[in-house]
Parts: sequence; C-alpha cells; structure tokens
Amino acid sequence: RVEMEKLIASENPDAERRARFIASFNRGYRSFGGTYTQCTASATEAISRYMKEGETLSRDIASRYGN
Repeated sequence: RVEMEKLIASENPDAERRARFIASFNRGYRSFGGTYTQCTASATEAISRYMKEGETLSRDIASRYGN
C-alpha cells in the first residue's frame, strides 16, 4: 500500500482518476489476499513477479511518454 501511495503521489492525478487507481488497487489487493491466505513461497514468488512486471511497465511508459 505504501508503494501505491507513492505512485499516486508522484502522478498527482485528478480526483476521479485517483479514485479509479485506488479502487483498482483495492480490488487486486483483496483478490490476492483471497488467493494467498498465508505467506508461502508461492505467494512470495507471485509478489516478486508482480513487482518486476510493474517496474518494467513503469520504465516502458516513462521512456515512451516521459517528458
């Protein structure tokens, strides 16, 4: 959640876009929590993969659409 807050703060979206980000994050968070009810090796691996994918997407977006 802290990382998501940082991402939202860095983008500084308008209120409607901010609400959509938060709603999407919360849906994903609840879904992940329903799938992985304990901190297992597979849960840790899934988190690692999601983080890596997010980093890749962020870099690609920044390089394509950055200032």
